[in-house]
Amino acid sequence: MITQNDMRPTMRPAFSCALIPRALAALLIASAMPALAKGRGGGILPGASAKDPLNIDAGKLDFFDKEQKLVYSGSVIVTNGPSTLKASRLTILLDKGGGGDPTSNDRVKHIDADGPVTLVSEGKVGSGDRASYDKAENKVHLIGNVTLTQGDNVVKGERLVYDVTSGMASVQGGASQGGRVRSIFTPKSGGL
Repeated sequence: MITQNDMRPTMRPAFSCALIPRALAALLIASAMPALAKGRGGGILPGASAKDPLNIDAGKLDFFDKEQKLVYSGSVIVTNGPSTLKASRLTILLDKGGGGDPTSNDRVKHIDADGPVTLVSEGKVGSGDRASYDKAENKVHLIGNVTLTQGDNVVKGERLVYDVTSGMASVQGGASQGGRVRSIFTPKSGGL
């Protein structure tokens, strides 16, 4: 088991993988990190750019070489530029056909976050039961008991879809909201 010291002395993330030697596992993870930080045309979180650093803090990291999969668990906190994602578990699938340069910026194929999930980006806070990002469609999905907050304004629904390319968000209602989307918009206080 490879243990890497965290910036906080009370928490020690662990890496475990029985199928490959420890030194090779550390090298593979180190080569995957720049690819995660670069993202496709931007960072891996909304609001982040390709030049923004990526920091993932978790209790444990498991790397599955054959599947090209990284699984972070234990109070996961991802910081990418101005954006932060908090989840119980984060699974990152890398493109197996990366060829040549293992740090190419197209390695991240899909990301799943199991919740509760909270995504904070540029003054907006989204929360839900789980989230996913798929590179092919370039959209972030926040699913289950979704709440989107900006200042005093709140929108609730069952599913939020954020198109990273256009910057457009769509909220859909579900059974728990009677099939409806609920919004509360609070006017700013003060006179004219």
